Amino acid sequence: MSLRDQFAPDLANVFENTDEFATVREFRINDGAGGFTVFQASVVWDEEQAKRQPVVAVHGIFLGSVICFIEHKYLPRMPLAGELIYSPANVPWEIMDVTDEESCYKLALVAYRSQPGKLPVAA
Repeated sequence: MSLRDQFAPDLANVFENTDEFATVREFRINDGAGGFTVFQASVVWDEEQAKRQPVVAVHGIFLGSVICFIEHKYLPRMPLAGELIYSPANVPWEIMDVTDEESCYKLALVAYRSQPGKLPVAA
């Protein structure tokens, strides 16, 4: 059995386990047909790692608000930098950077956009 084959069960049993590192969060994403899909997912939501990991973008270097690890199965395709993902379903987070890491996406998110009349709140 290769190391890659051994990694997948550890990822599911430890890293994405809500008794270990993961937490269940509500998300809302664009469904591609003019509407939205709301779902719950076990994710690793890490605000501390975001403070230590700068994101290099075209117009400079940014510090994200949070790093989110989410399994591929929850998203219909790989997200793109600049898109919005909502978590909980009414709080917008801009995707600053995306990395495909085996069976999950690593999203660098920033919550500086706001909806009219509302301030963004890190949840």
